[in-house]
Amino acid sequence: MFTMRGVPVVYAGDEQGFVGDGDDQNAREDMFASQVASYNDNRLLGTDSTTAQSNFNTGHPLFKAIAELSRLRREQPAPRRGEQVMRNFGDKPGLLAISRLDPQTQSEIVIAFNTSTVPLQVNVEIDPRTTGFTALHGECAAAPAAPGSYHVTLAALDYVVCAGRKTP
Repeated sequence: MFTMRGVPVVYAGDEQGFVGDGDDQNAREDMFASQVASYNDNRLLGTDSTTAQSNFNTGHPLFKAIAELSRLRREQPAPRRGEQVMRNFGDKPGLLAISRLDPQTQSEIVIAFNTSTVPLQVNVEIDPRTTGFTALHGECAAAPAAPGSYHVTLAALDYVVCAGRKTP
C-alpha cells in the first residue's frame, strides 16, 4: 500500500496485529486491556500478546514496518505521485515487481515482492537508462545485471525497495 498507487489506509490496531472478527464494527479492538470476550479470543499477528493486555507497543514488528514504509513514502516522491509501471507478475505465487517513476526526474524505484513461500532469484525489467541502485528497504544489487535488467534475490514472503539512478 505504501509503495503503490493510491492512498494507504491503516485501521487502528493494524500496527499491533489486531485481526478483528470480520465486519467493520468488530474490527475496532481497544489498545487498552479489554474485557470483551469476542475481542480476547482473537490471536494477534506478530506477538504472543492478547487483547486482554494493553497493546500500544512501538516495538511491535508491524508497528515498526508501517513506520518504516510511512517514512519511505514521505521521503520519496515516486511512491506518492509517480507513474506506476508493472514489471513482472503472475497468476501464481511468486514475483510481483513494480517500478514507480519520480515525476520530476523520471528516476526509478523498483519494488519487488515475493508472494511465495520459497526464495526467488529473478531478473526484473527496468529502464535501460538506470545505471545504479541504492537500497531503501532490503538488500538491493548496486547495479543492473545488464541494460534494462535488474537481478533481485528475495527470501520467501519478502520484499525490496531499490532506488535507481541514471548517469547523465
